[in-house]
Amino acid sequence: MDDHGAGQQSGGGGRSKRCLVLTLAVVLGLAPVALSFFLTLETALGYDNLLRNGGFEEGTSGWTASYRATFITVTEPVSSGNWAAALSDTTGEIYIQQEVDIVPGATYTLTGRIYKDEPGFMDGCLRIRWVGSDSPDLKDCLSDDRDFYRPITLGPADAPLDARSAKIEGVAVIRTSPLTNPIYFDELSLTSSMMPNGFFPLSLKNYPR
Repeated sequence: MDDHGAGQQSGGGGRSKRCLVLTLAVVLGLAPVALSFFLTLETALGYDNLLRNGGFEEGTSGWTASYRATFITVTEPVSSGNWAAALSDTTGEIYIQQEVDIVPGATYTLTGRIYKDEPGFMDGCLRIRWVGSDSPDLKDCLSDDRDFYRPITLGPADAPLDARSAKIEGVAVIRTSPLTNPIYFDELSLTSSMMPNGFFPLSLKNYPR
């Protein structure tokens, strides 16, 4: 079983309990409040991948690339599935990016696999940029070259309380050009398994007794 399957199984018990809470609340006539609680809790706990098309099985859908970067999907090499992302350019830092909603104060982990086997690239990285916050970006990189995919993990990290969202990026820093090989990304996943301290849906806080 791959890592994605294991992660989905680990969240099954918690999801069943939340379904039971929702059912009981509906029976008691609190359906609108229960639905708000259920959806907010699901977002906060985030057992599933919060990224859209993290394995690039839908092509480049859900992702944007930096200016002038060449961003395509390829069938070889891949880490899993049938497709992976290939990124290249002529100079400087390039990236693919996806912006996601977050819960401020919640804990997030970004994982993925990078194939870097091109001396023209200085680094291949994963990065989290907190939108609306002055908190520093989080980044982890691979610098040496290998002819296979390697896992990389960023976090767990607490989202700043003033962050509105997060920009998730696969980054490549070009040392020299022309490049013989692109840099490849696959199995990108953003998850959260912890509710932030003091977090509770506003609709439940203010529900009249």
